[in-house]
Amino acid sequence: MLKPNKPVTEVLIKHKEHQNVVEFATMLEAIAKKLKESGEFTFVQGTEQTIVHPSEQLKIEYSYTKKGDKHSFEIEFDWYTGEQTRKKMMIE
Repeated sequence: MLKPNKPVTEVLIKHKEHQNVVEFATMLEAIAKKLKESGEFTFVQGTEQTIVHPSEQLKIEYSYTKKGDKHSFEIEFDWYTGEQTRKKMMIE
């Protein structure tokens, strides 16, 4: 039995840096403002730019974990484009 080909995962942005709470909050506000105004934001690393343009409907995950003294809070949002856009189920 043939298995369907799985799409290859492409890492478009991978970035880590240290920021204080105010810097991080300012970055989140900038992302939120751009999403509200134009539905997209541009991530700039040096001379490279990556446009992040999510679809209207998102799947959002929030996670807060603690391991010893280390705390981690993650926000992740996923979306589909093209024909793979998820459709809502209806009962008729």
